[in-house]
Amino acid sequence: MFRFFKTIHQIRSIGKFSLILLFLTVGSQSIIAQAANKGTVTAEPSPTPVTATPQKSATEEEDSYVSPMKSGGLTPDFTRSTFFEPELGKKVANHKKAWLNDWIRVGAYVRPRYEDRYNLAFDKSNKGYTSRAMQTSQVFFIIDPSPYFSAKVTFQDARVWGGETPASVGDVRANVFDAAGTTTSSNPAAGSGATIPSQTTLREAFILLKKLPLDAKVQLGRQILAYGDQRLLGGANWTMNGLSYDGARIMFDQDNYKIHFFGTKIAANQNGVNGVVSANAPISVTDPVTKKTTVVNPGQPDQYIVGTYNSVTAKDWFTLDVYSIGLLTKKTAIAGAKSDLDLYNNSWAKQQSDLITTGFRITNRTANNNLPKDGFWGALDWAIESAWQTGATGERSVKDPLLNSYVQQNVAGLATSNYGTQAQKYSGSMHVFQTGYTFFEKLRAGFQYTYASGDRNRTDGSNGTFQTLTNPRFGVFPYWNNVAGLSENIDTKNLSSYNFNFSYKTDHYGTFYAAYIINNKVQTQDAWYAINGSANTGASTESNGVGQTTIQVGGTGKNIYNEFDLTWMYVLNDYVSIWIGGGILTAGNAVKNQRNALYHYNLQAVGTESAGLHLNTGVATGANGTASMAHMFFFQVNAGF
Repeated sequence: MFRFFKTIHQIRSIGKFSLILLFLTVGSQSIIAQAANKGTVTAEPSPTPVTATPQKSATEEEDSYVSPMKSGGLTPDFTRSTFFEPELGKKVANHKKAWLNDWIRVGAYVRPRYEDRYNLAFDKSNKGYTSRAMQTSQVFFIIDPSPYFSAKVTFQDARVWGGETPASVGDVRANVFDAAGTTTSSNPAAGSGATIPSQTTLREAFILLKKLPLDAKVQLGRQILAYGDQRLLGGANWTMNGLSYDGARIMFDQDNYKIHFFGTKIAANQNGVNGVVSANAPISVTDPVTKKTTVVNPGQPDQYIVGTYNSVTAKDWFTLDVYSIGLLTKKTAIAGAKSDLDLYNNSWAKQQSDLITTGFRITNRTANNNLPKDGFWGALDWAIESAWQTGATGERSVKDPLLNSYVQQNVAGLATSNYGTQAQKYSGSMHVFQTGYTFFEKLRAGFQYTYASGDRNRTDGSNGTFQTLTNPRFGVFPYWNNVAGLSENIDTKNLSSYNFNFSYKTDHYGTFYAAYIINNKVQTQDAWYAINGSANTGASTESNGVGQTTIQVGGTGKNIYNEFDLTWMYVLNDYVSIWIGGGILTAGNAVKNQRNALYHYNLQAVGTESAGLHLNTGVATGANGTASMAHMFFFQVNAGF
């Protein structure tokens, strides 16, 4: 009982929320009774001398230390940068030849990939054919010399054959894409810039401090965050660049609970390449006469991700995850704004954005996101996840007092105290239900439904579109291709998606995957969102968009597109596997009604057109409209040790 209260005293400093999670896992200790000797004892036996076991010093413990990963395989903390199917992943994690000695392990990962994409925007006048070969290459070093310290460094090169890395600064996820190009400026006063690609970079560079008080671990440096089904935070290893975060994590990991706190900086407005001034940084000019400073380029604001992710496992019944993640973006000044040294208040193009995502995930996949062998649920797997978003978007709205409606958004120069304005709030939510049954340990039939809220009016005081942080929404193993399609042609925003999927693992011919996905809008007034998070404005029926001046006249629609995918994966040997896959996409009425509309209405004069109703001449002549069929194909080789 004394040990029980001592344990409670030790964990008190973790916090009330963490204490509740820990308390669920604490069981009463068994009392072991010593068996009494039977029969008549004529004499008290002489006590047996007890020899104390000599305790090793810290130096002796380190000198005799052998990394447990050498015999037990690499742990998830050290494998998050690679993307292997489970069978090959186990082989790579357990390679003994890759250990140079008892505590140094080297490794490599090479992934050439050919990709073919055709007409993914369903646009008759611009079918957007893309054919390219890409490659991701990694060399990594793991150092585990002590029970108190470990480290990993991963060098990565990501490129298109004959070209440069495809992740651009225009992608809203580029801040955490490894090897994304950096925009720099040779003329700070003008604020001009050019993208300098950086193909070879550090994907990972972290140290791991172990055996700290309360059995904690601390991970510091450039690292990959991967939690749950990686819908919000993950490595995005399916992409050729992958995501990395600069920051720190504090982890309390036990068999039946895990408590993590993390803080990362994913964008800095003072960065540059090799000392070149960054065009993403604020650029100011001082008048030589008045000595007043004016911002000519507000730059990209600092951005952070902070939060906590906690898990409790009840035997092999279920695992419950509870999390709260903040994506925090500093406010941005408008071009021409006065310096803070001026007598007047500064003006802001955007106030600070605080996106807070809080949710839970519960699943019976309690064995590292897999079903436990001979578990309580048999061959049935399931998972439920829900998340809600709050916080201020950093934008402000003006309300028309006569129409009692919001008519303007993100009004430049409005301070927080301006009369008649109010801060816009995040109010999105996401809900996922996933289940499947595996027959004969070979054939799995599964279903998934995903709901990510949309917004009926994007100009009012509430942003109801669910925001997907930084991570591309793609499936993780063993539930491959279970999000919204192999083509990654859509984001989990304003989305109602039905996924019917099958997988079959053969004895000698690899594993086959098939999926049929129906992607609908939640709100017809909201946009169809691309995988990079931006709205495909004008590509589907929508209205009430920010800055929208033209509306197509025709029927609304909810179905964006449907997709049918096939994939085959085959492990050649202990080091290499082959993946071949593709998908066929069919446009839905949300796309067809938009692109085939014969008329459009201008809310105000646009170019040479006056306000009012106008004929879409391109549609009338057959030059423009919907091309309903699209496809994608890939061939990929994975090699590693």
